[in-house]
Amino acid sequence: MDTMGIAGAGTMGAEIALVAALAGMDVLLADADRARADDGRARALEIGERLAGRGRLDAGDVTACGARIRAVDGIAGLGPADVVIEAVPEDLALKARVHGQLDSALRPGALVATNTSGLSVTALADATAHPERLVGLHFFNPAATMRLVEVIAGAATSEETVERAMELATALGKTPVRVRECPGFVVNRVLVRAMAEAFRAAAGAPVDLRAADRVVVEGGPAPMGPFALADLVGLDVLESLRADLEAAYGDRFDDAGTLAPLVAQGMLGRKTGGGLVPAEEGPAAGTEPVVAAVYYAAAMDEARRLADEGVASPADIDLAVRLGAGWSSGPLAAG
Repeated sequence: MDTMGIAGAGTMGAEIALVAALAGMDVLLADADRARADDGRARALEIGERLAGRGRLDAGDVTACGARIRAVDGIAGLGPADVVIEAVPEDLALKARVHGQLDSALRPGALVATNTSGLSVTALADATAHPERLVGLHFFNPAATMRLVEVIAGAATSEETVERAMELATALGKTPVRVRECPGFVVNRVLVRAMAEAFRAAAGAPVDLRAADRVVVEGGPAPMGPFALADLVGLDVLESLRADLEAAYGDRFDDAGTLAPLVAQGMLGRKTGGGLVPAEEGPAAGTEPVVAAVYYAAAMDEARRLADEGVASPADIDLAVRLGAGWSSGPLAAG
């Protein structure tokens, strides 16, 4: 696979374009119009230059990417690609329209992937005439630096397609983890379940959230506590994901009404300057260790459920949480 096409030149599409170019692939970058594709190309190179400025990439490698990434006019411009990754926003109807357009644009034998953090690959395959060649690739943000890629097969995805997707992720310098399709996949199921449990515990007792985060970090493998993590992710993004998981799995993803009121007030975390975590740590209420304990217990329980359901192997679940969430050990190893 020498040429990658990317449908969707937003932040994630630009990140993936940079990853592919750094791996030596030629990249064709498309969006709704050429101007957006051009913006995406510029964004990819800007990301590379920032990483080079921090010493994380070689400046010469980033310069070489400029010759490998080319903006094209719409989906039709992706025709020569050996593999196409769709990276448009997380809207099933929008993604379905794009995949319908890809059907007529791509040559036979091209590998087609959707970059999704939780949408059904099986449902998306209904929009294409070639469901056997569609696979889910969940790149973690920022894709230029995060190593994990969850590889998700839909009901009609062929084994050959999955194997090609695993090989592609490895060629891009990523660590692929094969995941059986389910809402939330692996990392989001573990993290959101643990966060919802912590939110419920905090709602039922006086807790200093900043102190609770500190206890979580000091007492376990997570590099960040659930409240700071929620503010970093964005409370609106997290609430949307949490609500979808509660609809799929039930009350264990209930957050005791923690997020929705804040989202309604426009308090979305770091991006708005106000969210869950107070500006300064207050006096500990004594219940912070309880919040930390239920956080880790819920993560372990959800990981065990994933293993019991055959979504991924215990070793791969731990690997995914280590690489995707930055834990020093996985939830099953920690138990």
